[in-house]
Amino acid sequence: MNQFEASIILWIQEHLRGVMDGFWIFVTHLGDEGYLWIALGIVLLFWKKTRPIGITVLLSLLFDFLIINVTLKGLVARPRPFVVNETIVPLVGGVSPYRSFPSGHSGGSFAAMLALSKWVPKKIGIPAIILATMVALSRLYVGVHYPTDILGGFVVGLVCSFAAYRIVKHVMRKREEKVANV
Repeated sequence: MNQFEASIILWIQEHLRGVMDGFWIFVTHLGDEGYLWIALGIVLLFWKKTRPIGITVLLSLLFDFLIINVTLKGLVARPRPFVVNETIVPLVGGVSPYRSFPSGHSGGSFAAMLALSKWVPKKIGIPAIILATMVALSRLYVGVHYPTDILGGFVVGLVCSFAAYRIVKHVMRKREEKVANV
């Protein structure tokens, strides 16, 4: 499987890289450490109307971090594509050579943007999901993840966003019931 997936990354490297490198490097850095998504979640906490959205985004990111960064990456310890195939040239540095699966950038981006999309109109939710998809695909473009790493990050992000949304909705419902009974 690694060889097939490496061939996809090599194809990207040979046929797509060049003029768009700066753009895709910028996009990939949007997912660094989840800073952008964390900042978004914090900003949404400031207003009562958007507070549940912010809580959902931050809770989803917390779940995603615990599952991907604390648990799965260490357990799986999958080598990055450029470690397995030296003809793959990564466009970004500072990545651990044996923490490829699942993609933290993909997981965090999808966890945050799918959580956000549960609360907002489609005109905001769809671009948010497109942005998460671009961050995920950028990890292939820059040569630091396999397609299954991206897929794994997506699945974890999806589960985390769903769980966070359900928890926040449950707590809100319980609070409303408590207020109604007073």
